[in-house]
Amino acid sequence: MTSKYSIVTSDLTVKALQDSGYKSTAHAIAELIDNGIEAGADLVELFVVESTDRPSQRSRHRVEKIAVLDNGSGMDPETLRQSLRFGAGTRQQRKGIGRFGVGLPNSSISQCDRVDVWSWTNGPDNALHTYLDLTEVRGGLEEVPEPKLDGVPDEWQALAEGLGTSGTLVQWTQLERVQWRGAEATLANTESLIGRIYRRLIAEGTRIKLVPARGWAPLPGVRDARPNDPLYLMSPSATPAPFDTKPMFRPFGAGNVGEIGVERFMVHGADGNEYPVFVRSSIAVDAARRPDIGGEEWPKAVSPSLNPGEAPWGKHAAKNLGISLIRANRELDLDTGWTNSYDPVERWWGVEIDFPPALDEVFGVTNNKQAATIFSDLAHFNWREEAAGLTWDEFREQLREEGDRRLPLIEIVYHIREKLLGKLRSDLADQTRGTRANRKRHEDVETKAEEAVKRRRVETKPSFTDTLAEQVTEEESKEIQLENLVETHKYTPADAQRIIEESIQQGKHVRLLTSRNPDSPAFFNIDYIPNLLQVTLNQDHPVYADLIAVLDGDIDGATKEELAERLRSAAGAFKLLLMSWARFEDELPDKPRERAKKMRQDWGRIASDFLGADEADDEDDE
Repeated sequence: MTSKYSIVTSDLTVKALQDSGYKSTAHAIAELIDNGIEAGADLVELFVVESTDRPSQRSRHRVEKIAVLDNGSGMDPETLRQSLRFGAGTRQQRKGIGRFGVGLPNSSISQCDRVDVWSWTNGPDNALHTYLDLTEVRGGLEEVPEPKLDGVPDEWQALAEGLGTSGTLVQWTQLERVQWRGAEATLANTESLIGRIYRRLIAEGTRIKLVPARGWAPLPGVRDARPNDPLYLMSPSATPAPFDTKPMFRPFGAGNVGEIGVERFMVHGADGNEYPVFVRSSIAVDAARRPDIGGEEWPKAVSPSLNPGEAPWGKHAAKNLGISLIRANRELDLDTGWTNSYDPVERWWGVEIDFPPALDEVFGVTNNKQAATIFSDLAHFNWREEAAGLTWDEFREQLREEGDRRLPLIEIVYHIREKLLGKLRSDLADQTRGTRANRKRHEDVETKAEEAVKRRRVETKPSFTDTLAEQVTEEESKEIQLENLVETHKYTPADAQRIIEESIQQGKHVRLLTSRNPDSPAFFNIDYIPNLLQVTLNQDHPVYADLIAVLDGDIDGATKEELAERLRSAAGAFKLLLMSWARFEDELPDKPRERAKKMRQDWGRIASDFLGADEADDEDDE
């Protein structure tokens, strides 16, 4: 008897196919929708069907079938049979959204043990049918069963809306690996991804209908998927009200193609030809983050004191963090590697990279169309480390001379990292720095500083601001403050007026603010105003980014690990700050160094007074 020694057993083959790398059931379903769209469908229906039986009264109904039906061109017998072969698809050209022809079998087997396909070109009653069953594959089945004439089951015909002269129905059963139990849970978790992946096509008129069912009866909740745009420029969209009918963001940046917020880069493909890559960017409108914008009514159901990130539209934006990679009008991935995960402000910007299939090798597009690995790997690329002292222009020329194939992507990354994200983040910081909610984080510090100033007024001679106060009226002081806040620190007149009134109402003679001052080497500046000592933290100084922003940022949604890392990072920045002062003294000549030493000691004594304000209050209470 002759034994067979297969290199790979059928069981191992099946296991490998099941572990084909789909991120979720929703991503696998997207492969089926791709096929319908590539076949020219303008309606794709996604059915999630629950069983009518339950193990007990308290048990939930379990999904027993998932199906995708399209009204595309359908398939002939040869094409249908080929469609269930791994790596033998019919759409391997680099024009549409398909890639490598592995989508239908790979995505199906990743979720179920049996997939049935009906396809027709002359009415659903004349459909051809074939299937893959993993039990048969494990038993040695080596060929896709030959398609046979078998009309689309009556139950599906009754449930469907889009049955036409031609089309395809893919049905999954024996759902061993589907993530969610019920029909609505499956659709709810799929809808956001489907709306995002196909947002452009949906906006252009392609319908993707979502149908929950039990047995063969539709359940409440039948609807069409709406665009889910991480750039928040589309309307209407799936964004919560009031931004479901108007854009929540606006285009950001001048652009280089005559369109605001759009930059074009020309990139050579593997075929030697040049192709355009478009980088689009957007930023939240003021009304998404502030309840006090004239003409933009804040929803009555949402408290104006609520952190905008906790509003329904803010929570929606938190789920769309990252850079969206678009290929052939279809999203591949929403890459979070570019975001500061601990910073809630990151949700308020959007960036999209749009490239054609001809650049698949350059970007590193995966077979299952879920990532562009070469581009994503550059998310943490630090050109300065690799440049070893060269300027950007010198480094770029070096890469060009060396023929580095990454150069076009590195140039795009440079644009995003060095020009785009920094400006987006600084503009977002400016957008709310004058709001009541933003100012509130300084209140405790101002209150403690005010107590310390009161004590020192008793113990020391009048300060410079005390002396200035004797020379002007209260109204003149308010005018000086208004001019300072608006002209010097670029607050809006309304924000500036409110800040002044708050200080007066609270009886404060100290104020802490943030300000933009890229030309100043100081990490904080002091304004001496009659009866007011004002400190402004320079947001353009590294100390602000590495210390203040890390500690002062919102903590909503941050994990313990992220918070611990923020503390470690801030502690390191503070220690470096002290070392920088030490080096400052070290570089001074003898006499100035002695003066600096005395200043440091005097400042230390006053710092003890300010930081010990709570202890002094406790002693007074006793």
